[in-house]
Amino acid sequence: MEISGQEKFLLSDTVVPDIFIHEYMPRLKHAAVKCYLLVLSAFQNGKREIAKKDLALRLSFTPKDINLALQELMEEGLILLETDGIKLTDLKAIEIRTLIDSKPTTPSLRLSPEVISEREQVITAINNEYFQGLMTHAWFDMIDDWFLKHKFEPAVVQALFAEATASDKWGRLNRPFLNAIADRWAKHNVRTFSELSAFYEQNERFLEIYRHVCKVLRISYTEPGIRMVESWVDELGYDRDVIDLALEETTGSSNPSLKYVDSILRRWNSEGIRTKEQVKKDRSAWERKQKVTRRSTSVKSANRDNYEEISSSADYNEAFGLRYPKLHSVPGTLTADDSSSKEA
Repeated sequence: MEISGQEKFLLSDTVVPDIFIHEYMPRLKHAAVKCYLLVLSAFQNGKREIAKKDLALRLSFTPKDINLALQELMEEGLILLETDGIKLTDLKAIEIRTLIDSKPTTPSLRLSPEVISEREQVITAINNEYFQGLMTHAWFDMIDDWFLKHKFEPAVVQALFAEATASDKWGRLNRPFLNAIADRWAKHNVRTFSELSAFYEQNERFLEIYRHVCKVLRISYTEPGIRMVESWVDELGYDRDVIDLALEETTGSSNPSLKYVDSILRRWNSEGIRTKEQVKKDRSAWERKQKVTRRSTSVKSANRDNYEEISSSADYNEAFGLRYPKLHSVPGTLTADDSSSKEA
């Protein structure tokens, strides 16, 4: 049996833009990458069209997986989903337009040759160390923005990359996280390397708290997360001891939440509770009040003893409108709060 056209695929190539490999691929999920490559190959070498069912068949994905992957590609601007099928966007044209639009309209500052040379050396060092010499224009633009917006010295920019990779378990680079660190440094008036050195001890204490929070809650480093924890330290003025007490309130939860801890700390702040001792005093006072209330209650539910008593810790938070699902000691059962929420 002879299969006509097999030599076409033996000798042909699919041209993948470098901008996709180095800019888009690192942040795409694996299913989205596979879908994009197959669509690209079909466009360049096949019938120039491919349907969702074809993708599911060729890649052994479920229709749900295909829909999620295509949605991700569409959100990144790599494809268009139209009634007559899937269409590729002109990736190079989009990047060129983005590059042109990112150029400042105001006249740039006149820099000395020494400053330009120092910046170029640092950018080259960053490019070689973290990007194998293949840094895309989006990263160059971000670094230029730090120089323009925050007035960072080149050495501070280099330290910023070192800080971001050291903070991630796998040493990964994340642009939103880098920008969050840059904004924090700028907010504390860090411009030069000497100012960074003076700030570093305080910053290290904050990062230690942030890493500890992420570890306890089993969450990843994110830009919103770092800003929220930053507000606990800088805005509310809490130290690690008080933050630890708030973290303890998530013990036994099936899904620890940064937002829930934030709500506890903000309630304490609004009531003037500032220290570890004040937190314990507030909790003890509330528990004493509850004991008096329970003793003075003459009417109880007939089947009260059939239910497991809710912990004083849960009561303490729920009394202030902070509802959080707790796990029973028996797997698969729900607390009274969980049941009521499902019925609602």
